[in-house]
Amino acid sequence: MQKNKHNRVHIGNRPGKADYPIASLLPVGKENAISTADLVKLSGCSSSRKLQQHIAYERNHGAIICSGSGNGYWKPKDRQEIVEFCRIMDARARNTFAATRSAKQALKEPEGQQDFIR
Repeated sequence: MQKNKHNRVHIGNRPGKADYPIASLLPVGKENAISTADLVKLSGCSSSRKLQQHIAYERNHGAIICSGSGNGYWKPKDRQEIVEFCRIMDARARNTFAATRSAKQALKEPEGQQDFIR
């Protein structure tokens, strides 16, 4: 991927045009979501992990790509779908941080004194 200091994302030899290849493949609206398996095939990615890496890159560079647990991927059709996506992702992040809370607490105890079976 080529870099262009004037664009957040620049692909190929198209100066002045930001491009999100995965986002451009997505249907609009949650009800039209495309499955991970179908998007892997459509995008030409070698695996779902590679697809997730591309999606993360595009999201980090400004693309709004919605997803839900088992619902696939889509572009939001309205503001409400963006709000719902943010709510779900924020809850997922809170749950991830909560999962490490007890492990981090154990790390605060002096080494050799942890009781790992609680």
